Amino acid sequence: YVSERLTIEGLVTDLSPDGVFFCSDYLDPAGEPVRISIDIPWRSQPLQLRGEVRWVSEAARIGGMGIRFTDVSFEDRVVLSSLGLAWQAEAGQGASAP
Repeated sequence: YVSERLTIEGLVTDLSPDGVFFCSDYLDPAGEPVRISIDIPWRSQPLQLRGEVRWVSEAARIGGMGIRFTDVSFEDRVVLSSLGLAWQAEAGQGASAP
């Protein structure tokens, strides 16, 4: 996760072709443009995505940011869709996102 103010690694707990929830104690405000890299087991390179923080949760132990992706290629949408299906099959599992 990279923004103008932050560069952090975190945990992704929800993922779709439209966006992601990124768990973190360090938060950017809504509207902040961001870049996020998601490691994919079957790809040699992580997905490199751009987005915008849409909402922020400051709840203890479950804080983070809802990020809406912008300008996602068709190929990346397919990958994100397949990841979302895999995560639904593994309820309660998260993935790392540097």
